[in-house]
Amino acid sequence: MAYIEQRKSGWMAQVRRKGAPTLSRTFDLKIDAEAWAREVERDLQRGNIAAAVNEAGKITFKEVADRLKGARTLDPTQAQRLRVASEIFGAYFLSAIRSVDVATWRDTLLADGLSSQTVVHHLNALSSVFTFAEKELSIPLPSGNPARAIRKPALPKARDRRLRPGELEYLLPAAAESRAVGMRQIIILAIETSMRLGELFSLEWSRIDLSRRIAHLPETKNGESRTVALSSKAVEALRSLPRRLDGHVFGWKSKDSFEKAWQRTKARALSSYETDCGKANQKPDPAFLTNLRFHDLRHEATSCLFEKGLGIMEVASMTGHKTLAMLRRYTHIEAEKLAAKLG
Repeated sequence: MAYIEQRKSGWMAQVRRKGAPTLSRTFDLKIDAEAWAREVERDLQRGNIAAAVNEAGKITFKEVADRLKGARTLDPTQAQRLRVASEIFGAYFLSAIRSVDVATWRDTLLADGLSSQTVVHHLNALSSVFTFAEKELSIPLPSGNPARAIRKPALPKARDRRLRPGELEYLLPAAAESRAVGMRQIIILAIETSMRLGELFSLEWSRIDLSRRIAHLPETKNGESRTVALSSKAVEALRSLPRRLDGHVFGWKSKDSFEKAWQRTKARALSSYETDCGKANQKPDPAFLTNLRFHDLRHEATSCLFEKGLGIMEVASMTGHKTLAMLRRYTHIEAEKLAAKLG
């Protein structure tokens, strides 16, 4: 039954029905209060309590995002993506965010120069807020998750860049000349352990046991901890490092500062390679060190683990991949080495 009552704040409409929560709302005009009450009563008669309650129309995106951050431990990258989404949609009620709004945001991110993969990550962060609202806050979304209804940007072909012959032999001496302490060692560890750059940054001496040849990572990209086995080369690289007062193995705090040192190292390595080619009267390979990213060392490491004869589960325990599909993206075994095994 609906009740309409005039108050100082306006016309209050209240709908009461057995088996359903009491709903009320205040309007400036009596006609609007009556129309709202009739609509709510129709929804309740049809058994559509979710539409009548309209919780998604009473809570903002930012409120849900803040509750999500409070309920889960997010890595800095995930937290940053949620902040970006909140800057755009934070003031909107969940029910007010439409698929067309999300699609417009997607196109804006692409126009700003973000890669397709990065845009997908942002859309996934946005989607996680709606999923959290539905599954953990029990807030029905009348129109569903708007981030799932749109087309995702087409992802580029997975990179298959591995180290070319001679590249590591020039990279390591160039890294040893770097003013950035640990450049040579971080390259060796990346190749020997398949750890991500962020995981290498987070390494602490207190979680490394050189006698047992293990390093523990309490937090990783997939949200789980991981203990990585250390090869003899990895142990040797760690032993050669000076101990920092803050307990961290490496001193880099951001990827930007590391990237500058990495690019300088590549430039020195390429210069040495071209000089040696000139002395030997050989034409330099134009592909040498071209487009080599530090993350490509993870591809190299993962492929090498398989080439050493490790099984899928053993490799996954090193890399931290949860699915075979993701592990396969980082695995590029050279055909020549496969042919040698075939006999």
